Amino acid sequence: MSELSKIKIKKINHVGIPINNRKESFSLYMDFLGLKVIPSMVDEKHVIWSKTNDGTMVHLIEPKDGPGNEMPNFHVAFEVENFDETLDILKKSKYEVSNYQTRHDGQRAIYIQDMDGNTLEFTTHNNIQHSARIVDEWGYTKNS
Repeated sequence: MSELSKIKIKKINHVGIPINNRKESFSLYMDFLGLKVIPSMVDEKHVIWSKTNDGTMVHLIEPKDGPGNEMPNFHVAFEVENFDETLDILKKSKYEVSNYQTRHDGQRAIYIQDMDGNTLEFTTHNNIQHSARIVDEWGYTKNS
């Protein structure tokens, strides 16, 4: 058994989908597909958090410098049962761990790049602690 197989993935926590302009994309993702906009737990205005009816999150990610600029990459986030052990395993692996963060709701996350340049995120579950963040109709989040 390899060291990496000790990572215990529970489910896909969310996917990050690159978009160029939220006002154009909302007609597909919110109006047509029925995703619900929810408060973001990170302080990045270019990331719109939404969820499906079963609670799976979809993060729509605009270019940091606005429409027409370099598009972000697609990524998938795996929720793991053993976050601290996963962090240790990844730090000892050949993959570079980046951007460790604790979000406003207490969720922790780390990232690696696979050999093809795809971003893989590993997270704890969401809503570990209460967050008083609110979101407007266009996905802009602020503290209440």
